Amino acid sequence: MKVTGTTIRLTREDAMELCLPGEGANTCIWLVADGDGFECIYYRKREGKNLYGETMEDRWLRGDTVAKRDGCDTVRGLGIQK
Repeated sequence: MKVTGTTIRLTREDAMELCLPGEGANTCIWLVADGDGFECIYYRKREGKNLYGETMEDRWLRGDTVAKRDGCDTVRGLGIQK
């Protein structure tokens, strides 16, 4: 895991252990993937014009996502300040 500001880059192993992709409702909603790998956007859900996070949070709050878990103790324990 690499933390830069509110960006949390995850290795594949981190993502599998912390976010549990493929575990249905137990999968963390804040796991995203891009061309550089995995990222946790827990601390960026409503940051500025982060439409990516806003859209995901809105879908989650409406119950439109398979993933249901709101973060994990490891990420919340980082205590990142916005």
